Amino acid sequence: MKLIVLASIIASTVCAGPTVLYVSEGGDKRIAVYTINETTGDLTRAGALDLPGAPGSLDISKDRARLYAAVRSSKQFATMSVDRKTGLLSNPVLSPAGFNAAYVHVDKTGNWLLAASYGEGMAGLSRIKNGVVEGPPVVTLETGKKAHCIQTDPANRFAFVPHVGELNKVEQLRFDPVAGTLKSNTPPSMPGGEGQGPRHMQFHPSGRWVYLVNEQGKSVTLCDYDKQTGTLKIRQTVTTIPADWDKTKGSCADIHVSADGRFVYASNRGHDSLAVFSVNPSSGELKSLGQTPTEKTPRSFCLIHNFVVSAGEGSHRLIVFRRNPQTGALTPLKTYDCGKGPGWTLGVKFE
Repeated sequence: MKLIVLASIIASTVCAGPTVLYVSEGGDKRIAVYTINETTGDLTRAGALDLPGAPGSLDISKDRARLYAAVRSSKQFATMSVDRKTGLLSNPVLSPAGFNAAYVHVDKTGNWLLAASYGEGMAGLSRIKNGVVEGPPVVTLETGKKAHCIQTDPANRFAFVPHVGELNKVEQLRFDPVAGTLKSNTPPSMPGGEGQGPRHMQFHPSGRWVYLVNEQGKSVTLCDYDKQTGTLKIRQTVTTIPADWDKTKGSCADIHVSADGRFVYASNRGHDSLAVFSVNPSSGELKSLGQTPTEKTPRSFCLIHNFVVSAGEGSHRLIVFRRNPQTGALTPLKTYDCGKGPGWTLGVKFE
């Protein structure tokens, strides 16, 4: 029996894949690949893939075989093959995006890439065939200037597009992954709170709630989600900055929810910190647990394993934190130099 157990442990250890961090180094027109030591949190740069333009938002296929990137400066999408044993990237296939995509998101079927354009104020839907994005988009929909994110709901029936700035809204869309359509819902949008400017969003693992990070408001908003109608309703907004911070300075950027749904994290540019919130398991409401300093201009960060990696777009450095899964607290471990203008991070565990 002991030999069987030992063999099982050895086999699982051998078969376990790496934990990898992808970083869009926009100033160098490449995507860097780092491995993460799951015990220490140490990062090791394993390689990089050059692209014809500055990469931004990233997403990965469910089977971890393809990585998708918005190549912003050339208005393209890149589909890259992923070596699941190492996480390294190769064979980029480029397709026309039709616009400069600020955000890309793979739907639950893996057959569609949804994208949002900040500059052109559009949402798009591109077909994925045999793992590769086929361009141009089959649907483009004007939603208004400064569209900054797009995500589908857990049931893959609806999609949402937050808009910062003067439009200050979340566009609500009907998504049909069978027909390949993207249409306005009723009502077509949810207004943001006054002066808030919703930028990015994340669903709670329960599917009951959505959390918006507000660029201008320097806050996080809790919305109740009606899964039957595909509509949002604001219930709570909490600040991401300390009471003594000059509220005319800085802006929020990114937001993530822990896999167990107990904590929400949001990045503060200007204040240069990650705001930490606990989640009430019954109501979804947030309670501030304070802020943890980051590198300069934390535009993007990600949660992976028991660590958080934040990219300092202004310092060209990455900082790794150990995350306490019981308290949500972040402890800084180490900083690393990286390429110019790291604008996106994506952590992936390969099984």
